[in-house]
Amino acid sequence: MENKEQTTAVEQQYLWAVGLDTEVFPPESLLGDRYRVISSQIVVDTDTFSLPELPLEFQTYVVSYLKLSRLSLHLPRPYGLLLLGEELNLSEIFLLENVPIDRQGNLCPTLAEAWKQASALRQINLLWQVLNLWEPLAEQNMTRTLIDPKLVRVDGMWVRLLELQADVAAVHISQLGDIWVQWLDFAKPEIAEPIAEFFYSLGRGEYDINSAIAYLDKLSLKVMQDQPLTVRIASATDVGQQRDHNEDACYPDIKRQKRTEQADSLRDRLAIVCDGLGGHDGGEVASSLAIKTLEQQLKTLLHQAENDSDFSAQGFIAQLEMVVRVVNNQIVAINDQQQRQAQQRMGTTLVMAVIPHPHGQPSNEVYVVHVGDSRLYCVTKDNLRQVTLDDDVATRETTLGYNFYAYSSQRIDGGALIQALGTRGSDMLVPRIQRFSIDEDCVLLLCSDGLSDFDRVEQVYDDYLLPILTEDKPLGRSCQDLIDRANELNGHDNITVAVMRCRFAPADADEDAVGTDEQTNLLDGSEDDVDTEDILPNPQTVSTVGGELTTVANNVDHEDQESETNNDLDSAKTEFAVPQQTNRTFIIVLILIALLLGSGLAAFQFPQVRNWVQDNLPTSLKKFVPPNS
Repeated sequence: MENKEQTTAVEQQYLWAVGLDTEVFPPESLLGDRYRVISSQIVVDTDTFSLPELPLEFQTYVVSYLKLSRLSLHLPRPYGLLLLGEELNLSEIFLLENVPIDRQGNLCPTLAEAWKQASALRQINLLWQVLNLWEPLAEQNMTRTLIDPKLVRVDGMWVRLLELQADVAAVHISQLGDIWVQWLDFAKPEIAEPIAEFFYSLGRGEYDINSAIAYLDKLSLKVMQDQPLTVRIASATDVGQQRDHNEDACYPDIKRQKRTEQADSLRDRLAIVCDGLGGHDGGEVASSLAIKTLEQQLKTLLHQAENDSDFSAQGFIAQLEMVVRVVNNQIVAINDQQQRQAQQRMGTTLVMAVIPHPHGQPSNEVYVVHVGDSRLYCVTKDNLRQVTLDDDVATRETTLGYNFYAYSSQRIDGGALIQALGTRGSDMLVPRIQRFSIDEDCVLLLCSDGLSDFDRVEQVYDDYLLPILTEDKPLGRSCQDLIDRANELNGHDNITVAVMRCRFAPADADEDAVGTDEQTNLLDGSEDDVDTEDILPNPQTVSTVGGELTTVANNVDHEDQESETNNDLDSAKTEFAVPQQTNRTFIIVLILIALLLGSGLAAFQFPQVRNWVQDNLPTSLKKFVPPNS
């Protein structure tokens, strides 16, 4: 019973009612016999199994909300539109979901309130988020929202808007400086001087959006020099309950979870999940190839970032996009070579979290690269936030302004992917790249839809995700527990998770490597889930249909060993061909073959060889041994 109550609390959805007359509809009253008023403009839907009411046509401001709904970390999303009253006296109530209301049904604090209590790193982060919202809101003429103190709220480490307000007059970012300068008395001592200079300069109009963001980027890096941030990563994958093979892949590789087995430039900085498409002879090859190519490309890219004196966020984003296109082109080339068409073309989703170290300095900035419907969630002690949005038909219909998500998701093809790596040329690919800063202990969860389907991530928050932050539970064990729970709740698909735990504390010596016992157990438990191309020692043994694809995947796989030489594949073949323990029968057979071919006669010129054969060879075969010379 206790667990059921906890799940209900997580699933409780609070809505914000724009245009609600609180005098006419006090708390506990109903709107349209369906929406119960909790307090002020906060309501809940009492009939979540029915679609919300919508008018036949949307006004312009509603379309703006829909187009901005891709910014789901920060903006509300349209839920329903009620028309109450008589024909000549209709009142419109616009219902918004994904609003800054906590799990107890209370409005989150305003930016001004939260800024006063925040750490130096969070003070910078909150301002940075506001500036990054400026341009997308300006495109819809909604920047006035950012200068309204009641509408800009803070939920944990996220800036979130309660509702949008249209620009009725010109709005300039200098107005932000005029507002923020009033908060200087509450600036933390370590940033008080540079932030004061920034506020006054911003108010005088000396910054545009890009240069203002760049200033806060540099200030954040400076503060991070004195902040011990420890990142640890683990991953796991499972075939699920209904599939006969695993098309998912992840980084860190399930066979190389120890930090010492990972490249220096990638260690504690990279997590990837890929969900292959295209069936047994394609999907698993595409996902594995994507992982291996990304690993190689990012080794170079992250090393360059450490030594690049001109490092910039925009430049790094452009390079990440280029890397994704390289992966896409490789898979496309194999599809074309194999003459795969339509649904036969193999591909893979991608979700990746990267933490660079610009100029060799520690950073709290995370870059998220996303294609398809694999997801990334950010878990903190206060909330769970889905960072990525699926590249599916329902999301596209919503963000184009065609329909509310509740209706778009009801389409027969609502969950169908609109893009994945390898299915089309790079000129048609639109990888989503986001960046954000972390300023408190958190966990970044990357997962395939084997876990995320049916809102399972939200349901496991209390019992499986929150303990990763609050308990010293090994990450490998946490990954396996998530997979076990996903198999209980879903199980219809492959399940892959990667957990990136970020703590503002010095590294614990016990975390520097996964325990030998734990690692052995995890590998033993997932032995059946290793992709076919990862375990075949000789690519030539693969069937004709998948042989060439698997050969490519194997070659890339072996290039990633620490020696980084091309001899590893040959070593694997040799190890497969020669038994570790050579028995007597095996030697006899070899000698007989050599005798028949005439190539082993010379060996019998040595008495030791001839005597050994005479002693061990069956009597019926001794006649083949040449006599003493």
